[in-house]
Amino acid sequence: MTDGGNPATLDGRRYAASLRRAATSPATVVTYALLVVPFAIGWHDASLFSPLALPGYLLFTVGTAIGNAVAPRFEFWLYWLPFLAGSYGVAVAVGFGYERWFAATTDSSVRDGDAN
Repeated sequence: MTDGGNPATLDGRRYAASLRRAATSPATVVTYALLVVPFAIGWHDASLFSPLALPGYLLFTVGTAIGNAVAPRFEFWLYWLPFLAGSYGVAVAVGFGYERWFAATTDSSVRDGDAN
């Protein structure tokens, strides 16, 4: 039931969520797409920026501020790799949270006899 490792525990209960499962979960893929795709489309053509690009834009701005403080002579396009890696990190965190939530609600519904 776990992905080869020990399941995470919280308050003595066992959950089947793991980082391996969260790294490729649908929630991770959707979160990554929501962070990257609208921002990339807006980067390509500024007239296509939409409010959906705001989370990705904020992540890129924070990464650019940190990158500019560390290495001020880099071009802005070089910050795409840290942006993509940071977006994936945020997406994995969201995916792991979703997997934990899903495991907790599934376990409680089975425990309470609500599952058919």
